[in-house]
Amino acid sequence: MNITVFLAQMWGLTLLAVGLGIFVSKKYYARVYHDLEKETLAVLVFAMVATAAGVAQIRFHNLWSTLPQIVVSLLGWALLLKGAALAIVPKLVDRGSEWTMESKLVPAIGALTLLVGAYLAWIGFVV
Repeated sequence: MNITVFLAQMWGLTLLAVGLGIFVSKKYYARVYHDLEKETLAVLVFAMVATAAGVAQIRFHNLWSTLPQIVVSLLGWALLLKGAALAIVPKLVDRGSEWTMESKLVPAIGALTLLVGAYLAWIGFVV
């Protein structure tokens, strides 16, 4: 199994679960977000883990030839950037997240998460 297929399986199932969770348990996800912003140590730990995981993924998968490779690589870079932003400018990230929660973008983000998750799961397990 190559690295793209493995990461497509991992990201695909994770994004499918989160995307479904956004629609099935919308209030729970909103509460998790609001509770997490109060837990500064948890935010810092998440920032460190996300940054390290992003670096690891980019180190082993920074491929840009095929669509599955591009999607997986973009997720690695997004993870790195989100982790670094949370470590460096957590209040700015918090304001952006608050804006997203207050706007009507949450269903669109849930749909995009489901779509990308389904695509990656299909690549990882079917193709």
